[in-house]
Amino acid sequence: MTYTTEYYYAPRYEYTGTNQHGERFKRILSKKINVVKLSCKRDNASDLEDLITLGHTLNVPVHYVFKDGTAFIRIMSGEAVMEL
Repeated sequence: MTYTTEYYYAPRYEYTGTNQHGERFKRILSKKINVVKLSCKRDNASDLEDLITLGHTLNVPVHYVFKDGTAFIRIMSGEAVMEL
């Protein structure tokens, strides 16, 4: 099983007013969130079993890429999401 770290930049906006086109918002900052991607090959049965069990335990979907023959899940901290 391998893991990689991906980054998601969640933008935050601030209300600046309205004009003839509607409400306007201005981006004030972007919060960087680390997302871990756990992946394994489909032919590695023990790693695939661990990945499916972990996905079921965390209630996240297991994604399959049939061209590469890999399965993966993405995980991020609940605290990071709550602070958005």
